[in-house]
Amino acid sequence: MIDKDFANTVDVIAKGLEEVVTGDQSLNQVSSHWIKQNPKWNAVNRGLFAETLMEVTRWWRLLNAIVNKSTEIKNKESYRLKVLTYFLIKSNDARVGELLSKPIQDDIKSCYQQLQSERAIAESVPDWLNSLGEKELGNSWANEIKALNILPPIVLRVNTLKTNKNELLKRLNAEGFLVNGLNQLDAIILSKRADIFKSKAFFEGQFEIQDASSQLVAPFLDIKSGMRVVDACAGHGGKTLHIASLMKNKGKILALDNADWKLEELLNRASRAGVSIIETRPITTTKVVKRLKDKADRLLLDVPCSGLGVLRRNPDSKWRLTPEKIEEIKKLQAYILDKYTQMVKLGGKFVYSTCSILPSENQDQIQSFLARTNGTFILEEEKSISPSESGFDGFYMARLVRVK
Repeated sequence: MIDKDFANTVDVIAKGLEEVVTGDQSLNQVSSHWIKQNPKWNAVNRGLFAETLMEVTRWWRLLNAIVNKSTEIKNKESYRLKVLTYFLIKSNDARVGELLSKPIQDDIKSCYQQLQSERAIAESVPDWLNSLGEKELGNSWANEIKALNILPPIVLRVNTLKTNKNELLKRLNAEGFLVNGLNQLDAIILSKRADIFKSKAFFEGQFEIQDASSQLVAPFLDIKSGMRVVDACAGHGGKTLHIASLMKNKGKILALDNADWKLEELLNRASRAGVSIIETRPITTTKVVKRLKDKADRLLLDVPCSGLGVLRRNPDSKWRLTPEKIEEIKKLQAYILDKYTQMVKLGGKFVYSTCSILPSENQDQIQSFLARTNGTFILEEEKSISPSESGFDGFYMARLVRVK
């Protein structure tokens, strides 16, 4: 007997996949839309839909190749078959047997095995990206792309302005969430996936969702209470809020971004977190940066990047990236380094960070910057975080001090 709920969910996932692949909306936008369109879904249905839509987007190239190769299913209900293929080969879901015959299942499995020797298809990335990864990372690329195809864990950052790690662990366990502390300051991981946004502790501002690698950036700034800190690419403010907690809400943080709506969201998050030292300024002209010349004790440049270190949580980005876009991004990174670092005062420091694993966006950018600035800054420390070695997002950070 066919599980109608499962069959209906497969149909909606197939529609969502088509929208992600062929439309101009992001994976998150499509996912949110379909969840709102199905208010009767319970938490299990919503979780199944959101997680599976993410995974079929991640494995899009592989699923597409299998369906095109299979003589049994070629040219039939393409997107729906790709979703069912995912359930068969990646999650081994027995319910697929209700919707696909045994000969079709065997053919899909056979095609899957035949494609394993072609890395770009087996790991589901564009050919150009596979070539770029091999060129920049050499033998380590195989391990990195494999790690970046694993569903990311949910990691929380304790808001130490309102609670501490032990107290939050107790609170969340009491609320029914399965959580454990990580061997990292203020980091907690969910040992079982759940809608943590429904926690009362979240509404009270006791934590933020932030990957363990991302949580290393703010401490890397070497900040102290009372400092004047500029977060020049603040975005939604995850790192800004972390900086505020490390400063014990004492001093001044200027959060800059060229998107007003992101800064508005940052202020809402700051209010929930009990942070009062953040001032937002949209970057409308170059004058915003020039007026802050020599004013910052610390500067964070969490620059736009390819995002290849966070493909696990944004798998749709690999289908939108192009070699040309990465080159444009690298030019923007160099521009930000050259123009924004004028905000650092003598003796002050800045951190350049990306969520990329490409040396051309990371170490190479810093070395080029140092060569251009003729000894104005010196590199104090740099750190690369490998997804395959850490189990978390790929990140790079470099801390430089202004010496003249």
